Amino acid sequence: MKMGWKIPALAALGIFVIAAGVFIGKTIAAKPSVSERWALYVENLEPEQKLVVLSSEQRYAASKEFTAKLLAILKVKASIELSAWADVFYFVDAADPSRWSISWEKRTRSLTLSAPEPDCLPPAVRTDTIEIAVKGANLVTNTIFRLKEEAARMRDELSADLAVKARASLTDKAVRAGIREGLAGIGRSFCVAALGVDPGTVIVRLPGD
Repeated sequence: MKMGWKIPALAALGIFVIAAGVFIGKTIAAKPSVSERWALYVENLEPEQKLVVLSSEQRYAASKEFTAKLLAILKVKASIELSAWADVFYFVDAADPSRWSISWEKRTRSLTLSAPEPDCLPPAVRTDTIEIAVKGANLVTNTIFRLKEEAARMRDELSADLAVKARASLTDKAVRAGIREGLAGIGRSFCVAALGVDPGTVIVRLPGD
C-alpha cells in the first residue's frame, strides 16, 4: 500500500500567501535603486591670455516714470524701479607683449609695470537679487502704461544695461586704483617666484596716467 501526503487546497493557499508576503516584505524593505545621469557638453574652447586683476560687486538700480493726463484734467503717474547685484571682473590683456613695458631696478629692488588699457568681462547678474517694484499701480495706470510689460522689458534689458555701466566704471578712480593694486600683486609674486627677490616698490602705470 502506497502512502503519501496530501495537502488540502486551503492549506496550500495559505502557504502561498505567506511566501508571497515574505517576498513582498523584503521587496518593500529594500532601498530603491536610484540612478542619475548628467551630461556636460563643452564647445569652442579657446585659450585666453587675460589677467583678471580686480573683482567687484556692483548694485544696479534703474527706474522709469510715466505720466499722462486724462481728459486734460486728471494727471496720472506711475513708476517702475528695478535693482540687482552683479559680479564684475576687470582684466588686462596679456596677448600682445608690445603693449607692455616691464623694468627691474636691481639696486633699489624697484619693479615698474606699464600695462595696456584694462577692460571688463560681461557682468554676471545675481538673478536671486533682482527686485522690481511698481508704484502707483492700479487698473487705470496698468491700462494706460502696461506696467507689467514694461517691467518685463526692463528685466530682459538688465544684462545689456549692466555691461554699459560696468564699462563706464573703467574711468572710476577707485576701480583704476584697484586694477593697479591687482597688477602690483601679480608683479610682486612673479619677482619672488622668478628672481627670488621681494620688490621694495612696485609701480604700475596705465594709459592716461
